[in-house]
Amino acid sequence: MQAGVPCFQYTLERDCATLEGVDHAAATAQRVGADGVVAFGGGNAMDLARAVAVVLANGGRAADFVTRAGDDEDDGERKLPQAQLKTAPLLLVPTIAGSGAEAAKSTVLLEEDAETKLLFAAGSDVVPEAVIIDPMLMLTVPLRATVQGALTALGQCIESYLLGCEDEALALEGLEAVAGALAAPLKEGKLDLKGAILREKFAQGSLLSGVAANSSGTGAAQALAVSMGGISDLPHAQVVTAFLPFVFDRYAELASENEGDPFFDELREKLESAADRLTSASGFQGANVAGWLRYVITRFDLPTASTLELEESLLNGLVDRAAQYQEDSMKVSRSDDNGAIMEKDDLRTIIDSAVMVVELSKEGDEK
Repeated sequence: MQAGVPCFQYTLERDCATLEGVDHAAATAQRVGADGVVAFGGGNAMDLARAVAVVLANGGRAADFVTRAGDDEDDGERKLPQAQLKTAPLLLVPTIAGSGAEAAKSTVLLEEDAETKLLFAAGSDVVPEAVIIDPMLMLTVPLRATVQGALTALGQCIESYLLGCEDEALALEGLEAVAGALAAPLKEGKLDLKGAILREKFAQGSLLSGVAANSSGTGAAQALAVSMGGISDLPHAQVVTAFLPFVFDRYAELASENEGDPFFDELREKLESAADRLTSASGFQGANVAGWLRYVITRFDLPTASTLELEESLLNGLVDRAAQYQEDSMKVSRSDDNGAIMEKDDLRTIIDSAVMVVELSKEGDEK
């Protein structure tokens, strides 16, 4: 604006990128003659911006670029489009650290009528012309959202490492950036929200988590939170953080239950390596990855599964949606034929564990 470039501001109508929102934003952009998109905000703002850039360049409506369950199925297998789409010039400026949407190649939109989140333009990398990461833009993010975003990034780095992303060193670097930034706050019991170095490390972790996930596909925690986003208005990072300890509990159980299997023995070794790196970087030793996460969540009084009011009725269909989202993500992200470690039964176990905590909490309150 200061440079004299005409700009028109568009604000998300709700705290989620939706198909209808993309259509409205694209129509607005066309009406004012916009020929490019700049996004300031978190993952929802950046997802909407990516989708608008595609619609502006290719025409049509947002619904034309999503694949729903049942579309293009052959012998029960879901086929995702692989064509590379044109995009209008796109610039992303994240204002919060989290799951690395600034680096993501895929876009997720909510279909409100179906209460489900869908991959948009699956198989086509929607890559911005540039990403500007300025940690100073993140100084006003409150404590809970800050730590939840950091743990979301850290959890995604670890899951991408377990899933065998193409550059495991980057995933581990992201883990260490976040855990290292939490070292002093964990010791002192407080977070310097105005600390530029802290924000820089969290931003680094967020970026690297997005890069890692581009080649690993979506992990269980992200898949559950994305699927939850279709039926709940809870912030994405809050849901991810609440589920993370249960997710890593299940990874550890799988490694133990399948001892002697080379794949799961390697999974156990990676979990142990991740736990060692968390200890080394943060100065706090948890019994395992899940134990370390629970300590951080407790230390900063973050909402857990028992305080999220995750009732059984809210979770109907969540397993199927999470499993389908994970499968779709693997197809468009991975260069090999490997899939997710977690299967439907594992996702159900994670959810049952979290829901059980909710029920026990409620019984305790009644007593």
